[in-house]
Amino acid sequence: MEVNLSKWLYKYFSSHGKVAIPGLGYLSLIRVPSTNDFANKLFYPPIHRFHFEYMLDASDENLNVYLKNELKIGDDELERMILNFTESVQKDLHQNGTLVWEGIGRFDLTANNQVQFIAEKEQDVYLSPIQYEHVIRETYSHDVLTGDRVQTSDELHTYFEEQRNGGALDTWKIASLIILTASVVLIIARFMIGSFSIFEERQNKLNASEQASTYILKK
Repeated sequence: MEVNLSKWLYKYFSSHGKVAIPGLGYLSLIRVPSTNDFANKLFYPPIHRFHFEYMLDASDENLNVYLKNELKIGDDELERMILNFTESVQKDLHQNGTLVWEGIGRFDLTANNQVQFIAEKEQDVYLSPIQYEHVIRETYSHDVLTGDRVQTSDELHTYFEEQRNGGALDTWKIASLIILTASVVLIIARFMIGSFSIFEERQNKLNASEQASTYILKK
């Protein structure tokens, strides 16, 4: 690789995690999250893997802007530099069958004239796997502040189980049934006693009485 341009490509790749290499393709560094091997009781730390996509005319406008700013060159000079770099890469690759990018890996030319990337380190591991033990607690109850009340986690668990299984609904059904029964008893008592309340006496019937006439009919 051309020493001058490859140095800036390396800087760009180090800060951005991806780079379009003229004449080769797109190289990127992918972060793989940590994993838990439950069966073997191991925590595996996050790792980084290289991903390469072969493309002869690979380009990146952000990379071009970066190179022009860092090298203080114009579009024409940058285009000439990239063209020379591409020709040099392709020439070395076809002559030697491989092209080494120190500290990163190598690019190999396959039998069908495709380019494959082989990383210097297949994966970048920052930490070793961590061994752990499965702990089964006999009790997990602890105090929980709910509003202004302190309840245990067991009480909350029971409460939510009742909610899920309809226990709270059954309580409301019973309460509703009691209220309905009391209402029916009061209504029956009202009609039997003749009062709007069972605590009042019977209402006395009104007896009609005849009053003396205050006028005389003349014939």
